[in-house]
Amino acid sequence: MTIEDTPPGTTPDPSTDDSTQSSISSNATTVTTVSGVTSDTVLKVDDGSAAETNGDAAPDLIDKVATEVRQESKGWISAAPLYCSKNGRSHAILLDFNFTECPKCRQDLTVKNLDAPEGSTTESSDSGSTSDSDDEAQKAASEDDDDKPAGEPEDLLVTHLVKYVDVEDGVITTQRWRGAFDLNAARKGIKMKKSVFEVLTIVDTSIAPLRYRSSYVTNRIIRAGIVDNPNVSVSVRTRRITIQSKALITAIGAVVSYYPSVSLGGTIMALDEPYPLIAHNIEKLKAFRATYTPKSNDHGQPLRASSRAGFSRQCTEEESEHLGILLKFVQDYVYKDNLREEEARSAKGLCTFRMLWLLFIPGKTVYVESDGKRSAFVVQSVEMDSSILSNSQDHRMSYQIDLWNLKFDGRFVGRSSRLVIIPPFDGERAITSLKVFPSEFIDKEDNGKTKEQLEQNGKRWFELLRGGQVYYSGELLGTSRKHCEGRVYIDPSSYYSQNPDAAPEICDTNDTGQELAKCSCEECHGLRPHPPTGFMWARYDLIDPFTEADLTLEGSEYGLMHRYLLCEDLLYGFVLKSRTWEKLDVACCFPPKINIRAIDTLVMPSERKDMIKALVQKYTAKKPKEGSLRPWGADFIESKGEGQIFLLHGSPGVGKTYTTECIAEYTNRPLLSLTCGDIGTNEVKVEEELSKWFRLAEKWGAVMLLDEADIYLEMRLTSDLQRNSLVSVFLRCIEYYRGILFLTTNRVGQFDDAFTSRIHVIIKYDMLSEDDCKKIWSQFFDKLSDEREDFIITGRAKAYVLDDEAITSMGWNGREIRNAFQTAVALAEFRLSQNPNKTKHDNPTLDQRDFEQVCRMTKQFKQYLIDVHGDDEEGRAFRAKARAGHSHPSRANRRSNV
Repeated sequence: MTIEDTPPGTTPDPSTDDSTQSSISSNATTVTTVSGVTSDTVLKVDDGSAAETNGDAAPDLIDKVATEVRQESKGWISAAPLYCSKNGRSHAILLDFNFTECPKCRQDLTVKNLDAPEGSTTESSDSGSTSDSDDEAQKAASEDDDDKPAGEPEDLLVTHLVKYVDVEDGVITTQRWRGAFDLNAARKGIKMKKSVFEVLTIVDTSIAPLRYRSSYVTNRIIRAGIVDNPNVSVSVRTRRITIQSKALITAIGAVVSYYPSVSLGGTIMALDEPYPLIAHNIEKLKAFRATYTPKSNDHGQPLRASSRAGFSRQCTEEESEHLGILLKFVQDYVYKDNLREEEARSAKGLCTFRMLWLLFIPGKTVYVESDGKRSAFVVQSVEMDSSILSNSQDHRMSYQIDLWNLKFDGRFVGRSSRLVIIPPFDGERAITSLKVFPSEFIDKEDNGKTKEQLEQNGKRWFELLRGGQVYYSGELLGTSRKHCEGRVYIDPSSYYSQNPDAAPEICDTNDTGQELAKCSCEECHGLRPHPPTGFMWARYDLIDPFTEADLTLEGSEYGLMHRYLLCEDLLYGFVLKSRTWEKLDVACCFPPKINIRAIDTLVMPSERKDMIKALVQKYTAKKPKEGSLRPWGADFIESKGEGQIFLLHGSPGVGKTYTTECIAEYTNRPLLSLTCGDIGTNEVKVEEELSKWFRLAEKWGAVMLLDEADIYLEMRLTSDLQRNSLVSVFLRCIEYYRGILFLTTNRVGQFDDAFTSRIHVIIKYDMLSEDDCKKIWSQFFDKLSDEREDFIITGRAKAYVLDDEAITSMGWNGREIRNAFQTAVALAEFRLSQNPNKTKHDNPTLDQRDFEQVCRMTKQFKQYLIDVHGDDEEGRAFRAKARAGHSHPSRANRRSNV
């Protein structure tokens, strides 16, 4: 039976918009037309007859019809009487003006759609929907009315009320309840009403966009049709699954332990197509579902541990049922044969862009190709086009893959994120040709050689974080990519201290499943958060390289050396030759080749050599052994005078710098060689720079050389306050330096007297005698024979250099001998290269003519300097009072020899 409000004397329009009607039941439906205000009603009964009434007769007729409808519907009751029980007017008039309660009879007028399926809700842009609490109260009241015998007096002694409060104890509403409130009875059947999951399908249409689309326009579009309208092009873009079943969410959480892009612990779980969480774990989900055993099958006995298939517990009946529904849906409507076909490609080492997301399972170890090298990472998440399966059009959205590996921030080793983008490609590609790919594809090809090499690199990287001297041979990392060969001191902590902005962020990958505040403890200083207890990657964060012996993980499912595998290859080190910080590749770092016998090649009296060894002996070990004696200091003030300061002075090229280099080799320590260009001449900057260099030298245990230190040691004058400040700053800094410091100069006569008492050892280097020169020449001949077996050294060459007066009378210094010998070797190699008749068996020959050519050039240059200055270098230094010269006859003899 149908009731419609129409103007008096008219027939209802069968084309009335269904969106303006409220359905009540299949047997009796009330449709209220809200386009006009009237109290006249046309009643339609099932046999098609109609009765027209005026507003005065409406209440009697309505009561009669309602009685008939109630009997026919076997207990059905309207959500609200159509007419007011006080004045008999239609409640539809009030609905037109958005009244939700009749001011006369106090009847609730909110609309309830009773034709909608159980468990679903309908939305209306013109009126609100009845609240769940009102539905429950009305249902309870109707049930009580039906169950109560006719004529039974109502109990007026007890009134039952239900007050609803929110999560913060705020009152929502208070309702009257017939009888004692029973929660279980009130919520019975709710399990059947709530769906397992909801599927939202997004359909693209060709309908023109509007900045604002009113409900009228929307209704007009709906009436015209969308999917069944031939004038509208439609295509499915994507689907979203919203899992509402707590049992299903719990089942997924029992299988999946790490999936940062999905909230695994919430009350609902939203999954976007192509549902990678399901596809990545589909076999595990099936295995977990298979652990369910009905009671009738196992006779009530507890499930055997062997039948749990590696899971901590068995699947429940409800979980099994809901998992089956989910797996069937994604298989039948989404994946179809796509998974099977892609797995067949993957077995051949191939992939397609459309199904590439299958390779990147969160928690899986992958290799990343960068600058021709491979590094290991762990997949955190993968972001893709959600319409990649549903929409058959070309997809040009790149994959964005979040990864992490282990990095050092100057204090701790921890997980650090990296984003890799894979642009679209057509057809099939080899998996190993991608920028990032699962590690097992390479490990199978090379039998794990790549993995083993990365593990060894990671082990070396972790050991070098504590600092140490290495020999570097290879390209530097970064933009320069220049080749570097020589000694380097690895010290990332000091680099990050000087350049804090360069330190990477660690422990901030946002994959723990909860928001973590950064720790403000004394070690973290608010720079990094602590991982939560029980997190599967907790042992990969906040690793202290200064206390942790190694990175091995006993009993880890990822392998003993997995943390070493994930270590980055970047190290910051100080190149001792160029005195610059550089990005270093750990694969190019090798143990330094220490030549402790280099000190024996020093051409100086043996007693002086022994004295130097004795003074630096206590610095040969970086850390004193347990039980050994601590070096004794003579100063009564703590931390003062604990270093050893050497002053080496003499003519140029007599071995001052070489002595320092030999001491560094003998003590197995890095040589930090500085000049005034590294420190500066401004007194404020000098103190700052000296403190920085002294701090590094103390930390590294380096032998520090300040070459040609004349500018900081010169005598103070009352007329030059800036120089006086510079000298005073330098005096104070070196007095509190704890280490080995060598100062070299060839102008000791200009020194300030205050330096004399602050220097522990002063060594004067005299001009080389003929015997000293012969020793140096012989050492170079031996070095060439040892290192270049292809070289032929003629006897005439040796005899000429060691015995010919043309050579011995020139007054060579050590640096001049080295340069002359190196030039003679270059001449011999060039002569061979220019020989047109040479064969592959010919070798370069060092002959007398090579040394004659070098000596002739050297003599000419020395004579030119004497002609310009009127004296040799020693004479000029003596006249300038820079140092004491030799007797005049000696200098005259040397000039005549030249």
